[in-house]
Amino acid sequence: MRLSEERYYLVGIKGTGMANLALLLLRLGASVRGCDIQETFLTDLSLQRADIGIDVGFSDSLLPSSTTCVIHSSAYARSIPILQAAQAKQIPLYSYPEFLALLSSMQDSYAVAGTHGKTTTCSVASHVLAGASGQEFPCYALYGSSMVNQEISLYQGGECALFEACEYQDHFLSYHLRGVLVTCIEYDHPDYFPDLAAVMASFRRLVDKLGRGGILIGCSDDAGTRELLSYAHQARSDLTIMEYGYTASGPFQILARPEGKISLSLLPDSSFSLTVGARALILDHVGAVVLAMAMLLDRPKPKLYLQDKGLLTDEVLPSLASLLMMQLPSYPGCRARTEVLADEKGVVYVDDYAHHPSEILTSLEELRLAYPGRKLLVIFCPHTASRTKALLSSFAQALVQSDALIIQSTYASARNDGSAREDSSALLLEAVHAQPQAKERLVAYAKDDQGCVELACLWLQERWLCITMGAGNNRPIGPRIAAFRRSLS
Repeated sequence: MRLSEERYYLVGIKGTGMANLALLLLRLGASVRGCDIQETFLTDLSLQRADIGIDVGFSDSLLPSSTTCVIHSSAYARSIPILQAAQAKQIPLYSYPEFLALLSSMQDSYAVAGTHGKTTTCSVASHVLAGASGQEFPCYALYGSSMVNQEISLYQGGECALFEACEYQDHFLSYHLRGVLVTCIEYDHPDYFPDLAAVMASFRRLVDKLGRGGILIGCSDDAGTRELLSYAHQARSDLTIMEYGYTASGPFQILARPEGKISLSLLPDSSFSLTVGARALILDHVGAVVLAMAMLLDRPKPKLYLQDKGLLTDEVLPSLASLLMMQLPSYPGCRARTEVLADEKGVVYVDDYAHHPSEILTSLEELRLAYPGRKLLVIFCPHTASRTKALLSSFAQALVQSDALIIQSTYASARNDGSAREDSSALLLEAVHAQPQAKERLVAYAKDDQGCVELACLWLQERWLCITMGAGNNRPIGPRIAAFRRSLS
């Protein structure tokens, strides 16, 4: 398949991964169009700026007769009309993970896997590789968001690629990978994995599938990843295995320094600044540097891609690590990852994708560090009923760490894992109220967006943060709240 000669139609094109794939295919010279629901998403603007046509709905009549390949979000079953039409016309048809698997077979491919931090780590790795090489490193990256102020897909060449690899439904097991970084392994996706043991088994199969002589990088601070690294040492002696973290042994142990700076054990006399302070995010940023270093040194002639060709000497690791670490202070952040949308009338508006208890705790920690002494109002939209119910107690314990909380209805996931008889948002509200700290918090349920806006405006005061949070599409609520507050003045 010559990607540049195809005419693609993407079903569910507004999804973050799908939208970035559309932009990448367009960058490669292909013709791209797609369809999705009417609702406005984070990705609409970037697709519009790229002049990619978006049809509304999933009718079979939408499929252009000139289409040579159809790619669909894995959220949609092949029984919907437009995918049925593609099959009837015998047009090549791929799910998003299936197409990523195809892409991963076309060059040396690397990936970031793990329950949390995949998007951030991919984004940071892309940033430091581009900065250290003057945007000459021949790589493209495909992950579930984009860097702030970067609307186009990152493409600097096709010699290697970096993917975000999700464990859901074992999708990442179909990828052809030269190397993988694992951030952490926790229980998630209860609609597919019955327990944590099943999740661990999937990650072990990922290690088994790495090509001979491949690369495995893992965070030593995470119990699940430590177990995976131990398995790899026993089962895959052919792999290059590296660990990073505060508890790591070897060159990539993180050392805390004054004023929030860090160093690495291979650079004990150097201190580096980061744009984040939460422990989990520091781990993601350092992991990204280790991954970037591995990708660069895995090239046949790595000197070609460095601004300073003299860096690759007998002291290759310290010099290269220092160069990459120096790119971290210029990292602009990732969209929808504690992304500041506005600072208006004493209130800072933030959008955050955190949709798992551990991610919520990390985001709240980061915001507390960035805005000391400020109150946090979280507007949380649960994503998938099965996740909410399976992790109910952990969600309640995490969310009650905010100063005020508005719970919205569970987002209508295409997974259809909810029950009409049981509202998982109501269960979550009850679980939060049961927390000892809840009596000291403002906690309520908003049945619709307008009710949420009005309640938030009633509670918000100067020096507060207003945070739309979750994997549901509640990002537009922040600007609505800001507009409503302006109208009251």
